[in-house]
Amino acid sequence: MTYLDKEDITYINQRTVAEHGGNFMPPYNFLHEENLDYLLEAVQADMFDEPLYPTITDKAAVYCYNIICNHIFSDGNKRTGLEAALAFLKLNGHRISRELPKDDLYDFILIVASGQSSLDECREWFAANVVPFA
Repeated sequence: MTYLDKEDITYINQRTVAEHGGNFMPPYNFLHEENLDYLLEAVQADMFDEPLYPTITDKAAVYCYNIICNHIFSDGNKRTGLEAALAFLKLNGHRISRELPKDDLYDFILIVASGQSSLDECREWFAANVVPFA
């Protein structure tokens, strides 16, 4: 399995802020860098010799949820969380289903950002909406 690293995620944030607007605080726009360090460990963590997040969709949800809810960056967390999850899925041969209306994805990210969704609900959403490349 291929994972994102710190450089990948900071690049995604820098690119999304440049592309869509927002405030970027050089050099890396961090608000809570320690939360990114935690995320990078958590997504690959084992407990009792079993993966804490065993599936591709679980791991994508962890990237998305933690970046958004833990406010890793000073701006662009929603876009970065979604893009990191999508990049992780793509690296591992998966994508969001084309049958999912774009508004549903947008609404889901806003629900996560508003604190109305738990990590478990985020995991369920990804499990229901992610498919392997055909």
